[in-house]
Amino acid sequence: MKTAFVFPELQERTAQRPSHCPRCGQVGMGRHRISRRPVVDLKVTEVEVVQYRCWRCKASVSVTPPGLGHDRRHSERTKVMSVVLWGLGLSYEDVARVMKGLGTPIYDVGALLNVRAMGAEAMRKQRTVVKKLKTQVLGADETEVKLSGNGVTLGFLTDPSSGEIVGMEVLTSREGEELGRWILEAAQQFGAKVLVSDELESYKPAAEKAGLEHQLCLAHWRKAITRRLKKLEGYSAEKQLLKTALQQLDETGRHSLQWLHDQFRRARPPRPGEKQSPEYALRMLTLDILENWHRLICYQQEHEALRDELGRKVRRSYQVPTTNNATENAIGRGGKIRAKRMRGFKREDTLLPIMFLLASLSGALAGVPFQSLLS
Repeated sequence: MKTAFVFPELQERTAQRPSHCPRCGQVGMGRHRISRRPVVDLKVTEVEVVQYRCWRCKASVSVTPPGLGHDRRHSERTKVMSVVLWGLGLSYEDVARVMKGLGTPIYDVGALLNVRAMGAEAMRKQRTVVKKLKTQVLGADETEVKLSGNGVTLGFLTDPSSGEIVGMEVLTSREGEELGRWILEAAQQFGAKVLVSDELESYKPAAEKAGLEHQLCLAHWRKAITRRLKKLEGYSAEKQLLKTALQQLDETGRHSLQWLHDQFRRARPPRPGEKQSPEYALRMLTLDILENWHRLICYQQEHEALRDELGRKVRRSYQVPTTNNATENAIGRGGKIRAKRMRGFKREDTLLPIMFLLASLSGALAGVPFQSLLS
């Protein structure tokens, strides 16, 4: 079921009162004064503020109605509206113009501060929730965003069964050692048994280091093979046989690939300055597929990988997806589409909070769970 946006409500008055004095701890505070205060909100123009005073130390506390922000001028509803408008693609200046037109004026700097504050809250909420989450399959992918004009690698982890983003981290590189650390920590946290990723070579040693079975995205793999075949001249029959084997992914297809590899086994590698021959290209292509065959058919396995010396087979109680589409979609929802329209992030400490915020907003729009701040 698709989650709708739920905006905070603002009450004109409240019956809440402090239970004790914040200074001396005396139980009970007497009502001292009631005043009316103007607020910036779409529906409410004034609220009632009640001031309570401690009869012992004379300390006073003002109580505002629920839905009024800490600055006591802009309501929570106004702040959320400014954040949603920014998340939908408007610049901070355009957000200020639209809000002024709605009768809820706010400066562009105010919208910026609201985005940062809600981003920090979204990241805190999501990380609190996923600490208790367990999933047998993890989808992993990474993308690049701009930070002060430089490219920064941002890693995404998803639960492929629901498409929910369960992790987001700034990575120092896409090399095997960094990815291995990231995947290992995630596998231990979520109790994962299988990793789904694209064809990036660094994921293979990372999965092995974490002790995970590895499923390569078939959509990425088949596209990559098709691109390599287009560069080769001739051998149309062999190309068709190879494509059929990749579509079927059965024992017959594996035997066909092995037969093809044997046919070109003696093709020599190119000498320095030479271009590789079509025969040698087919030799290396079939070898590449055969070496990754177990990663292409991981989804077909009915039992988990053997994890003890007794050789006991445990039947899988979960499905392994054939593609990494869930993670690809999550990257789009997690801010990649919005980030493309920006000049980049200025501060490193705001990068992750804002990306978590965008994932929260987009999750509500797409009907994908993400512990949305607005749901």
